[in-house]
Amino acid sequence: MKGLWLCLHCPQLGLEVLSAGDDGPLALLCEDGERIALVSAGAWQAGVRPGMTVSAALCLEPGLRLLTPDPEVSRRRLEGLALWCARFSARVSLEPTAENAASWGVVMEIASMLDYFGGLEGLWRRLHEELATLELEVSSATGHTPLAACLLARTGGYCGQGEAEHMARLGRLRLDRLGLSARQQSRLKGLGFTHLNDLLVLPPASLASRLGTDLRRYLQRLTGEVADPPPVFAPPPRFDRERELVHEIELAAGIVFPLRRLLAELEGFLKVRCVKALSLTLTLYHREGAQDLSVGHAGGEQAAEAWLELCRLRLESVVLHAPVLRLRLEVSEVASLQEVATDLFQAAPPRDTPEALFSRLRSRLGDGAVLQPMALEDHRPERASRLVAQPGTARRPPAETRSANHPAWLLEHPEPLTPATLERLVWVAGPERLASGWWDQAPARRDYHVACWPDGRHGWVFRDAESQWWLHGWFG
Repeated sequence: MKGLWLCLHCPQLGLEVLSAGDDGPLALLCEDGERIALVSAGAWQAGVRPGMTVSAALCLEPGLRLLTPDPEVSRRRLEGLALWCARFSARVSLEPTAENAASWGVVMEIASMLDYFGGLEGLWRRLHEELATLELEVSSATGHTPLAACLLARTGGYCGQGEAEHMARLGRLRLDRLGLSARQQSRLKGLGFTHLNDLLVLPPASLASRLGTDLRRYLQRLTGEVADPPPVFAPPPRFDRERELVHEIELAAGIVFPLRRLLAELEGFLKVRCVKALSLTLTLYHREGAQDLSVGHAGGEQAAEAWLELCRLRLESVVLHAPVLRLRLEVSEVASLQEVATDLFQAAPPRDTPEALFSRLRSRLGDGAVLQPMALEDHRPERASRLVAQPGTARRPPAETRSANHPAWLLEHPEPLTPATLERLVWVAGPERLASGWWDQAPARRDYHVACWPDGRHGWVFRDAESQWWLHGWFG
């Protein structure tokens, strides 16, 4: 399956997810618990190497900390990386050899994304700039097939676009770097083969008859002679991710930096699902108990940077009950993306929308400090709307309940007008009859007028059923 694929290989993932920031000598055990699978930089300096027995490693470094592999934790971290990669490709797959504790990674199709990122160099540069925030050791490489990209990433990494370049580098690989079974490697070594080129020059029929169809099939997948599409990673139905902190955090402002990775994964999740998040729930876990923080966006948002700003503003007013040990980020509410019709002569929509402003104000001041009007199904002006603190864009009253003769500023309570005041008014518009509320305890029967005061102000006045005149509002 030829094209252009990119693999992100994480050689130390099984060790990194368990080390919790410990920079001392560490070693990850094999599944049998008798040999070393991965070692940290401190253990490597002490002479400990992968494949050593535990007893030999402890002789070299008595203070070596031995860790038992946890494939489930590694798998969750790998899925987080796959969500993050969705920002760069619509087709992301887990590396085919991910069941091996020493080989974790993701592979993604990038041929269709080159124009969007300005070519391979642009995509490569942006990818590695943002990879620095994930705190992972990553080796990356491109390949004309998924298997080629994975092999090149696991053997040092490479950035190239041409198939000839990929095959030239692959041909120089030793056979023990191809991930073949021990039986196949022993047989090939016995026949005098040492590098991949030794196999590629053989006639296909001869290769299959002498070395078996499995090896022939492997080489066809590697070169792209047969289709080999990896299974596409399916994101979970809802976003719910956690992160253990390297150190305890005592100030709320310190949550921002470790939160970046979770928000980057969130952006990939939202793009894959083609939705935008309206509200998030951030849970801060302490040794005893937890704190829940809600962060909302009035219009919904996908971008990690936008959510990071809102979270930063929200955390500025938070006092931690105790040091934070773990974070959890959940999407509380999502909405579908709305396509905006544009043409060549239409101005680009503003980036700083009213919804974004409302969201920043709520994050900084609290939900109760920013209110918005919500229309109600009632013709009485004092009951036609109410102020709410729920996230969302402010809604105007329905068109059938609004009129050009209705003011935007209503008094909290109507004020009575004296006969002397009425004599000085100039009647501009009206009357407009309102009869409503007969079904409850506040019936209204009024005739509304627009009147002009001697100083030029325009007011909204009405006469009730007892012929008493009242001022109900002012026009701007």
